[in-house]
Amino acid sequence: MGIVALVTLILSITGIVLWPGWRKLIAGFKIKWDGHIKRVNFDIHKVAGIITAIFLAFIGFTGFAWNVPQAKVEDAIYATTFTPKLKDPISQLIPGKQPLSVTELLQRADAAVPNAPITGLFFPTKPEDVLWLGKKQPKETSKWGSTQLYLDQFSGKVLRIQDGLNPTRAEVILNSFSPLHYGTFGGLATRILYVFVGLAPLILFITGFVMWWYRYRVKLTSPQKQLWRVGKG
Repeated sequence: MGIVALVTLILSITGIVLWPGWRKLIAGFKIKWDGHIKRVNFDIHKVAGIITAIFLAFIGFTGFAWNVPQAKVEDAIYATTFTPKLKDPISQLIPGKQPLSVTELLQRADAAVPNAPITGLFFPTKPEDVLWLGKKQPKETSKWGSTQLYLDQFSGKVLRIQDGLNPTRAEVILNSFSPLHYGTFGGLATRILYVFVGLAPLILFITGFVMWWYRYRVKLTSPQKQLWRVGKG
C-alpha cells in the first residue's frame, strides 16, 4: 500500500506539471464533446486529472507516510517545524502485579481530561505498551477530536496528554492527515467529492491507455503504409 501511495503521489505531481492547460488556462478545463473520440478522450483525461490531482496527492502522501514508517515522514515534519519530538511513552512493568482493568484506566483518563467523550481506544499487547485513548474536548472542531492520552497499564499513571486545543506545529500537520486522506475536512461536500476522486485513477487509467493505444497504433501502421507506397510506386 505504501508503494501504491507513493506512485499515486508521483503521478499526481507529474500530472500537474505536464498539464497542457498551463498554456491556456480556460481551454484546460474544457471538454469538446462534439469533437473526435480521440479529442474527447484527451479532454476527459486532462480535466479529470487536474481537478483531482491535488486531492490524489494528499491521499498518496498521507498513505505513504502511514504505511512506510521507515521513510521517517513524521520525524521530518517535527524537524522542519522545529518542534521537539518526545520519546514514545512506555509502561513500567511491576513484578508480580497484573495490569489494571480497563475500567480503572478509563476512570484515570476521565479524571485527567473530564467532560470529553472517548473517540478511540487501543489496548496494550505487550508489557511495555501503554493504553492509548483518543478524546474530543468540547471546543474541538474536528469530528473525532485530537486529544490523546497515554496511560501506564500497570500503575494507571497518565504518562502524556496531547492537548487537542493547544497542538504543536507538528501536531497540527499530523492531525490533518486523516481528514485529508478520507475527505472529511469539509463535511458532506468533500465526502461526495472524494467519491469522484476515488474513481479518478480508474478514469485516468482508461483514458491514458486509450491515448497510448492511438499513438502505438500510428507507430505500428506507419511502416506498413510506407511499404505499401513503395510497392505501389
